[in-house]
Amino acid sequence: MDYILLGVLAAMILLLVSQNRKRRKESEKLLSSLTEGAKVMLHSGIKGNIVAIEGDDLVVETTPGVKLTVVKQAVRSVETATEGN
Repeated sequence: MDYILLGVLAAMILLLVSQNRKRRKESEKLLSSLTEGAKVMLHSGIKGNIVAIEGDDLVVETTPGVKLTVVKQAVRSVETATEGN
């Protein structure tokens, strides 16, 4: 009985570790694909265009003349041409 419980616990831990590894790879892929001019959405819900990339920071223009400096990890998604506004 104890071996079955340990086996189930080990399987759950392996599943959680693999999901976390997959999520981390997707995040790294997203961050490495950022380019100037890309439309992004931040975790706060703010949308804008990347104006400049400065190391680990991005300069995002939300409206003409309004620029925000944020860390790259604040990017939730990159909008593609087929997505809406």
